[in-house]
Amino acid sequence: MGNGRHIGLATWSGLPELDPDDRLLLPLLQGAACHVRPVVWSDPAVDWTQFDLVVVRSTWDYYRRYAEFLAWLARAGRQTDLWNPPATLRWNTHKGYLRDLARSGTRVIPTVWGSDGRSLATVVAEVGWKELVLKPAVSAAGTGAVRFDASEAPAHQALFERMLSDGEVLVQPYVGSVETLGERSLVFLDGEFSHAVLRAPKLSAGSPLREGAPVVPSAAELEVARKVLATYPEKTLYARVDLAPDASGHPWLMELELTEPLLYLASSPGAADRFAAAIRRRLE
Repeated sequence: MGNGRHIGLATWSGLPELDPDDRLLLPLLQGAACHVRPVVWSDPAVDWTQFDLVVVRSTWDYYRRYAEFLAWLARAGRQTDLWNPPATLRWNTHKGYLRDLARSGTRVIPTVWGSDGRSLATVVAEVGWKELVLKPAVSAAGTGAVRFDASEAPAHQALFERMLSDGEVLVQPYVGSVETLGERSLVFLDGEFSHAVLRAPKLSAGSPLREGAPVVPSAAELEVARKVLATYPEKTLYARVDLAPDASGHPWLMELELTEPLLYLASSPGAADRFAAAIRRRLE
């Protein structure tokens, strides 16, 4: 591969040349002393020892090949310097991390874990929410999530059981504020706040909100995001904290994305440069 330090940006076979947002990193990292290239995480021909550093980026099929992905984390983590670290990635790829954060005092969206034999109608009756979301514990980008009214719980029992046959299932209230305000995604690079974007609702058709539009987070949103990252004490190269307001306007944590989040580098001047600089620091 030549002299110099070698960086791999891990992606999936559907995007072998990376997502366009991540491609912004290539010219910023490439140089005489540093070589960077996309690499498909599931490619059996890849020798991970040839890389000094591998940054997990658009590995967006991991949830469909979860056991294989976990095995890759263990293998690649032994053969190269993987970021975020394998232990962080294992923890974050299962939404049980929300349960851990809630137990630590983080203001997480209310969540019921449907894995104790109760019917969906029983769960819904106990929580009293009018609109709900049902989602698998291992998924990405809202895949598999279903929005439904409380009265529709019996009609969703078969789906609920199918989801449970594949693993744990979450039941959460539908946060109606996302239809008018959207989610706020706050991006942190090397532990420092970088930028924030608006994210349009996934379970509401015809939203006028523009996905990825830059926003200025409120002081309350920044405080919650920083507390979330402080609750998770391990160092991260990148993190995206997804927040949405409750009925009183206070931010709830929707997701803490430490595995393969889109970081919306193109939405903020200098964001790609900041990320490239953070990656270079990992080589020092």
